[in-house]
Amino acid sequence: MYKNENIVEYSGIGVVRYVKNRRARNISIRVNERGEVRVTLPSYVSRRRAERFLMEKKEWVMSRLAVLRKEAAGAQPVMEGTKVLIRGKEVRIELKNGEQLAEEALWRILLNEARHYLPHRVETLSAIHGLDYTGVRIRKMKSRWGSCTPKKSINLNSWLMMLPDHLSDYVILHELVHTSHPNHGPEFWAALDRITGGESKALRKELRSRKIMLIYPENQLGGEVD
Repeated sequence: MYKNENIVEYSGIGVVRYVKNRRARNISIRVNERGEVRVTLPSYVSRRRAERFLMEKKEWVMSRLAVLRKEAAGAQPVMEGTKVLIRGKEVRIELKNGEQLAEEALWRILLNEARHYLPHRVETLSAIHGLDYTGVRIRKMKSRWGSCTPKKSINLNSWLMMLPDHLSDYVILHELVHTSHPNHGPEFWAALDRITGGESKALRKELRSRKIMLIYPENQLGGEVD
């Protein structure tokens, strides 16, 4: 078992990060969409106690990790030399400008593509559905597809370019609906369901099966090329 002050690797679970938070009142465990396990504990709680809590919840953590692995089945990690399809265009992942990792190169490629495509697509969907917004920002986000600020400015993940168009549109519509309904209350879901033709639940489920920084079959073209 590998240990340092804040990170521990457990058999069956993998790496767990412990984070103390002065505002936390209870110990909590979070497994994010990338399979990263984080235990948050109040500043007065010892890590030993937090570890006991984790072990009590080990079955749930392993179950959640198993679900994530199943959802990612058929996907491949980002690798240098891999050729991928980005909205129908064939692109080879090549390192440039001091980049050390293939994922850095792909993020750069996606950011460039997204800046050319997403703002116009937001404008189009906004006009179709009568949902006003104040601006669009394209960002690299490792855990969220998008967000909407209180000032009705929309943030979109450049990794949307790796999704099929119908899922990319769903994320955009989700954020556009937030310009009228800031929270996820019943009115929000009713509005989103209405503008997606009753398909919001199915689209949400499909989107949840996609993980940022994994390449899925419709984007895969093969390995290294000469």
